[in-house]
Amino acid sequence: MCASQIIVARSRAGVVLKVCAALLFTLALDAAQATSSGTELVAPVPLTAAQWFEQGQTALVGGLFDEALQDFRKAATGGNAHALAAVGDLYHLGLGVARSDRDALIWYRKAAAAGDVDGQARLGLALVGTGTAAEQQAGLALIRKALAANSAYAQYALGSLHLQGKAVPRDAQLALTLLETAARRGEVPAQSLLGQMYLDGNGVEKHSAMALELLGDAARMGDATAQSRLGAMFAEGWGVERSEHEAAYWFERAAERGNLDGQALLALLLLDGEEVPRDPLKALDLLREAAASGNALAQFHLGLCFLQGRGVPQDSAQGQNMLRQLAKAGLPEATTYLKEHSL
Repeated sequence: MCASQIIVARSRAGVVLKVCAALLFTLALDAAQATSSGTELVAPVPLTAAQWFEQGQTALVGGLFDEALQDFRKAATGGNAHALAAVGDLYHLGLGVARSDRDALIWYRKAAAAGDVDGQARLGLALVGTGTAAEQQAGLALIRKALAANSAYAQYALGSLHLQGKAVPRDAQLALTLLETAARRGEVPAQSLLGQMYLDGNGVEKHSAMALELLGDAARMGDATAQSRLGAMFAEGWGVERSEHEAAYWFERAAERGNLDGQALLALLLLDGEEVPRDPLKALDLLREAAASGNALAQFHLGLCFLQGRGVPQDSAQGQNMLRQLAKAGLPEATTYLKEHSL
């Protein structure tokens, strides 16, 4: 830089400094005048319970589980009944807190007592899922009561029960009607389950486009099962252009929310993927963690790793033992592999 350029640069810098100094002086003067005239600076307006709840929902969708828990608790303290059920969901899913069905029930009972019909339906579904025969009937009565009050979650809950034939007769057509109604009303679990039905042909004809739309909507709203199944669609190219990068993205989102299938499927991409960087050490950690939590898919592929020496020292005896236990428990993949390899 020549001398003239240096002079110009310094001159410009001097002008900038003078402008900044003048601006700071003006701001200080305004503040002093405001103080001398008795005008106080405006304090931030506290959030309402409804606003804390909305903020919690945004944090939850974004994967900020600790923040979501804090926001929902503040909303609940402020009297928002929906927030009580939301805290129960966090305990039920183990997001931001240790997973606890007992604590989930406590919060669902609080929500139901506060008049939240969706919370009442959540309490009912939890009782049907984990309770005694008498508790299951009480839970079913709660769901029907919430359904009469036009609860979208109750529509999802009863639809899911009719699809399984749990505590009610199996009725795929009634399940479909209830789930479609709940999904149209924006009930994310209904969108997720309906998408899985179209993907698998469970109670409906297979329809990849419908599955993609429904699972995509639910996945973007943070439903972990939908994220895992959407990832599988991209990994396998089911009704969509195959993309390991897209699959890995959704598997990671599902794994962050504690979905064991997503965790296991992400591990397989890290072991054998062609488009994503391989990472056998991380893959084995994911498989071990999911397998220890009882995920059959992870247990099966971990057994194969021992059999084949993939990412771990080969241990045929341990691998065969794992696959035999899975076959005994009724996992078709394990039975098929053992027969095909005469093990």
